[in-house]
Parts: sequence; structure tokens; C-alpha cells
Amino acid sequence: MASYTTEDDPYAQYNFEVEVDGETVAGFAEVAGITMELETVQYREGGVNDHVHQLPGQFAHANLVLQRGLTTNTAFWDWIQTVMSGTISRKNIVVKVKDGFQGQSQWGWEFANAYPTKWSGPDLASNERGMAIESIELAYERFSKMSGMPE
Repeated sequence: MASYTTEDDPYAQYNFEVEVDGETVAGFAEVAGITMELETVQYREGGVNDHVHQLPGQFAHANLVLQRGLTTNTAFWDWIQTVMSGTISRKNIVVKVKDGFQGQSQWGWEFANAYPTKWSGPDLASNERGMAIESIELAYERFSKMSGMPE
């Protein structure tokens, strides 16, 4: 991966740096959908009329939504095009939270076996230095905190 100065780095002004299969591909201003919910199953026991049992079911999560991004790397776009043309290609995604816009990564999450389900382009402006992305939505199997982060 090339070393950028703050002046040259197109991702420096964004709070979230995104890696696809280990390669930094974009910076984003907002990330949504990092949620986990334990579904419950209702069980009505015969003869018990004063309550319904709530049993734990499976974990569910929303799609990861990356918003207001910028990239100079075509790998993200190529991946989106491959999936949207009918070939589902799953990749591992890392979202790093940057310290103070241009600082080091302080926290992050890993999303296993993700693939894009929706892409939205931005309104275009002539001052952008790469391909702008209004939002991209990714389905994934599971997520965890980024390896190497504090316990």
C-alpha cells in the first residue's frame, strides 16, 4: 500500500477508513447499521395463563451502510460491478475509526463475507479528487471488533 502524506491522502478528511480484503479502498464520513439483535421466540406453555415464555432465538443484524465516501481506488467499484452483474463475490471488510479525522485508527470492526446490495452515487461537484460515493450498503455474515484492538 502506498504511503500518503496528509495533503495527498484523499481519505484524510473522513472519520472512517474502509479496507476490502486487506486493501484500503475508501474513506467515509458516516457508518450506519452496526447493530446486533437477539431475536426472541414466544412459547405458550399449556396450563400457564399468566405469562408467555420469551426464549432466546438467533442473532440478527442490519446491513452495513457506508455514507458520504471518496475513493481513488477502482477496486471498490470493480467489486460492485461484478456483484451487480450477477456474480456474488464475498469479501472481508474492515471499518477503522480514525482519531481526529487524520489520526491513527483507534477502533474498528471486521465484517466477514460481505457483498454489496445497494450503491448510490452523489450529486457531483468539480472539487472532488476521486470517485465520490453517497452510500453503499453491504450484507455480511457476522461482525466483530477489529483484531489487535484493546480488550
